[in-house]
Amino acid sequence: MGSFLEMRKITKTFNENLVLNHIDFCAEKGQVHALIGENGAGKSTLMKILAGLYQPDSGEIFLDGKQVSIQNPKQAQELGIAMIYQEIRLFPDLNVTENIFMRREPVKNMKLLRLIDWEKAYAETRMYLDKFSLDLHPKTLVSSLSLGQQKFVEIIKALSQNARIIVMDEPTAALTEYEIDLLFKAIRDIKKLGVSIVYISHRLEEIKKIADWVTIIRDGELIASSAIDGIDVTGIIKAMAGKDLEDRYPKLKVKTGREQLVVKNLSFNGRIRDISFEVKKGEILGIIGLSGSGRRTLAKVLCGIDGPYDGEVYINGKLFRSMTPHIAKLNGLCYVPGIGTEEGLVSNATITENITLTNLERVSKAGFIRNSEEEEAVKDLIERLEIMADENELINNLNGGKQKKVVFAKWLFANAKILILDEPTAGIDIGSKVDIYNIINELALSGASVIMISSDLPEVIGMCDRCIVMFNGEIRGIFSKEELSQERMLYFASGGKQLEETSG
Repeated sequence: MGSFLEMRKITKTFNENLVLNHIDFCAEKGQVHALIGENGAGKSTLMKILAGLYQPDSGEIFLDGKQVSIQNPKQAQELGIAMIYQEIRLFPDLNVTENIFMRREPVKNMKLLRLIDWEKAYAETRMYLDKFSLDLHPKTLVSSLSLGQQKFVEIIKALSQNARIIVMDEPTAALTEYEIDLLFKAIRDIKKLGVSIVYISHRLEEIKKIADWVTIIRDGELIASSAIDGIDVTGIIKAMAGKDLEDRYPKLKVKTGREQLVVKNLSFNGRIRDISFEVKKGEILGIIGLSGSGRRTLAKVLCGIDGPYDGEVYINGKLFRSMTPHIAKLNGLCYVPGIGTEEGLVSNATITENITLTNLERVSKAGFIRNSEEEEAVKDLIERLEIMADENELINNLNGGKQKKVVFAKWLFANAKILILDEPTAGIDIGSKVDIYNIINELALSGASVIMISSDLPEVIGMCDRCIVMFNGEIRGIFSKEELSQERMLYFASGGKQLEETSG
């Protein structure tokens, strides 16, 4: 007897590059099947074939024992296949219910009129919100929701379409630990309904926690497929990369220097209150917190994206009572956004154009760009950061890991000395993560100060010298590397209060 979903001998070529080579993939009803591999391995292409976005060159797909042909996303939806992408795909100016029922609103017949039955739509939305313990009103605007809440809206949308297979691509990227726990509870509930979940993620610890089965692909080839109990994290890493990764968190011991950024009694709009801390040259400082903790607001206030603020900010001893992005950049302070590239890169421009955009004065004379100087500077950064791409390659054509490196390159080109990194490794593979950590090490060695906002607690413990824990717009604790543990961090991030002042 075959599996509920069977993809047999799937092959796909792009521009004469073999992306998938006779891949077999199966999933059972009520199963969480993890699909993993490094960026560029082919896993997203395989799932886009299932979702009707691409057509395979050869191969067959069977659902419940019947062969199907999926020519477009609408056919996939009609077959009960839903895909939840890493980037949120909702309409921010519409409410929760409007997003869930977009283009398939329930209707009621009123004599000659057919009207949308909003009462029914709101009631069904409320049922799902209650099922997932989400304290939201069906009429809440999506723009006011956290990333985690928006992810749940996408899951509800899929379930309300009677999805039998849900593909989740990096579902926990930028979610807090609390939101991840809620998501896992939801996934376990969905399993009970007999829905198959294909779970794409680079976070191996959570795969061990939530998946029943794991399939690993590398360079378009099927490497391994087994029950999750039959393979350990080390074995998964080796199968994904084709080699051992000796140290997943290659933190270097760097001698720190003078204080480069000092923040005193910083407050903004009731969202952050009385924030005080400092960062030294060569130091990596972590910031963690649950949704609504204010960690991302803090970053945007410091870089002049949000404001005005009350309090004092000192950069290299110079006092700033107000901030703009331009002033921040001139003083070497930059914000490196984390999820997707919509804030960090111009997707239809080249690597060179993205890198030099932050500091055109450096390669210009009398208002004209000196092309040879620009090319030399960009090639140097591409080599240093091991981006492995031509400088004229479009950003659109790069995988997530390479795009992340280009974001780093553009701020290095701008001579940034204080870098606030927002989820620096979210959604990228283990090999690329190690590359990013080594770039962060290089920044610290060069005397830069690095502030790392992250939802990945093992990453914070592995890479940071100290960590700030925020809750409800306030700092609840500042811990040295020796004091860091996931339990302690989660206790304070959830609102726990320390008995005595702790600092590193």
